[in-house]
Amino acid sequence: MIDPTQRICRAFFSSSEGKEVLAHMLRNAKFFDYITTPEEQAVENFVKELLSDIGVWNMDNADSFVNLLMNLPVIKTPEVKET
Repeated sequence: MIDPTQRICRAFFSSSEGKEVLAHMLRNAKFFDYITTPEEQAVENFVKELLSDIGVWNMDNADSFVNLLMNLPVIKTPEVKET
């Protein structure tokens, strides 16, 4: 049985507006960046807890995450030229 909070979170973040909000939150939390401070680690842990509340952040989804990641387009980062 799905937890009521998980049901509500999943319903919200599954909507088009919810997806925009979640993407905004992930970017602002530097979820896709390297973490360098304890404060950033705390924020990342909060985001992981939120994803867990939605029901997607768990080891059972590891293969699904890998499949999704491998289907994303490759984005080349610009090379930094030393001066």
